[in-house]
Amino acid sequence: MAVESSRTGTQGGTPAELLAIAQAVREGRRRHGMTQAELAGLAGTGLRFISELERGKPSLAINKVIHVLAALGLRLHVSAEQP
Repeated sequence: MAVESSRTGTQGGTPAELLAIAQAVREGRRRHGMTQAELAGLAGTGLRFISELERGKPSLAINKVIHVLAALGLRLHVSAEQP
């Protein structure tokens, strides 16, 4: 599954792309039947990081996000928007 967002703008100050990642992580974790703590252990991150990621907190370290996505079998797809 690719995590892709072509939406622009923000919701509550959070970029739409980060909200798309947050939703994909939450849905992927639930689909795998994992708790946030289990996902944190599998991805090598802390529980607080997973919680913040699923809420779309905008000050996340992208390298940790990529590790979490990989733990769920997801990948990040970046594409240029056409005007």
